[in-house]
Amino acid sequence: MIPEVKGIFLIDFSSSECFVPDDPSDFGVALRVMIGPQYQDAADSLRFTVCSPAWHARECAVDGFVWRWDILIVNEYSRVEIGKIIERVVSRSAAPTWLQIAEQMSRRSNWEFDTYT
Repeated sequence: MIPEVKGIFLIDFSSSECFVPDDPSDFGVALRVMIGPQYQDAADSLRFTVCSPAWHARECAVDGFVWRWDILIVNEYSRVEIGKIIERVVSRSAAPTWLQIAEQMSRRSNWEFDTYT
């Protein structure tokens, strides 16, 4: 099974095109990415933060550390480049079942069904 990106949104589901940081080299934004099986309408939600090294350093300075698995760090904000990175990572997560794909992606993000048992 091959996953594909169905949409990239701000965490509140507004378009990611709405976000333009004041400083492209110092930003942090929470994203929601909808992914699903290629050629199907179904999709699951993944949440993570995309940030710059400067934003990450400032977050680290608050407590002296940051302990999160759901952060993508890029040097500068570019909606197009961030979209390409996300698509590349998602497309490399092919697996025999959707659950295996979701498990792979949940290592890098908060999958909407992470806490379901």
